[in-house]
Amino acid sequence: MLSKRKKSKSKRAQLGQKPAGSVKFPDFIPSPPPRHPLDVVYEQFSKPQLNFIFKKDEPSIYVRHTEGQIIKWNYQVEKVFEDKTTGFYAEGRVPLSGNAPPVLVIRGYGSWYPLDGVIQDTPEVFIAHLDWQSKAAETQGAIAWIKEKCEQGDRPDVIGESLGGKIAQQLGVKYCDRIASVVTFNPLGVSRKLAQSSPHPSVFHYFTLGERYAFWANQGEFIPGTILQISKRGTRSWKYRLTEWLIQRTPSPLEHFKSRHCLGRIIEIIERLVVQFILVYRHNGLIFTHPRPVVRVVDLKELLP
Repeated sequence: MLSKRKKSKSKRAQLGQKPAGSVKFPDFIPSPPPRHPLDVVYEQFSKPQLNFIFKKDEPSIYVRHTEGQIIKWNYQVEKVFEDKTTGFYAEGRVPLSGNAPPVLVIRGYGSWYPLDGVIQDTPEVFIAHLDWQSKAAETQGAIAWIKEKCEQGDRPDVIGESLGGKIAQQLGVKYCDRIASVVTFNPLGVSRKLAQSSPHPSVFHYFTLGERYAFWANQGEFIPGTILQISKRGTRSWKYRLTEWLIQRTPSPLEHFKSRHCLGRIIEIIERLVVQFILVYRHNGLIFTHPRPVVRVVDLKELLP
C-alpha cells in the first residue's frame, strides 16, 4: 500500500500537479502541464450547453448574463460587452475566491438563449481576415477592461470557442503584452498574415477528436501555441469509429445525390442530416465533464481533415 502511494505521489509530481490542499483555484484541481490549468472551467465557459440554457447561473457564454451576476465556478460577471451591428458579445468575469486570473469570454456563432446574432456573425465565420468583431471589442469597452485589469497587476485570460476562438486569437496578437493567456476550443482560423506575426507566449488550442468545422469554415490558420486533441475515450471508442465511418462515407450537403430514385434520395438526405448533427455535437460538446478524458499534445498537421 505504501509503495502505491509513493508511486502515485511521484507520478503527480512528474505531471506538475499540486496536491488538492495547496490549490487556490476555485474549487478544483488545476490541469497538469502542458494543458492550461483552467481548461476544465474555460471549456464550460466557452461552449454552448443545450441542456442548461434555461438555467441562468450556468457559465456558458451562449447564455446571456447580467452584470454582477454570480455563475457556476464562483465567478462574477463584472462587465458585459455587446455590439449588435457586428454580433460581438463577450463577458468580463472575475473569480470571487482563489488566485485565478480575470477572464474575457467571447461568444461564438450566435447566442442560444435567446437565439440571435446569427446573421451578424456569418461573415466573420466564413472570411478569415475579417476583424469587425475584434474592432468592436475596442469600441464596446472590452479592451479598456483588459487594460484596466492589467494596470491592476492582474492580466486576464482571453478565451472563446469557434468564432469566439478566432476573435481571441486576433486580440491575443494585438494586445499580447496585456493578456496572460489565449485559450481556444475548436477555433476558426485567422488570416495567414496574423498567424505568422509575433506569437503570444501563452496560447492553447483545444480541438475535439474528429473536429471538422474549425478547418472547413474559413480555411484560416492559427496563431502558434500548444495544440491539444481532446476526446472522451480516444480513437478506440466504438462510438467514435462508427460515427467516423459514417462521416467518411457520406457526401457533403453540397454534393449531388448518388441515387436517382426518390427513396434513395430520402435516405441520403437523412444520412447527411445525421452527419451534420454528429459534427455539430463534436464541435460544441463538452469533453472535460467526462471522468477520464483523453488529452494529447499533437502537431496541427495531424488534425487537418
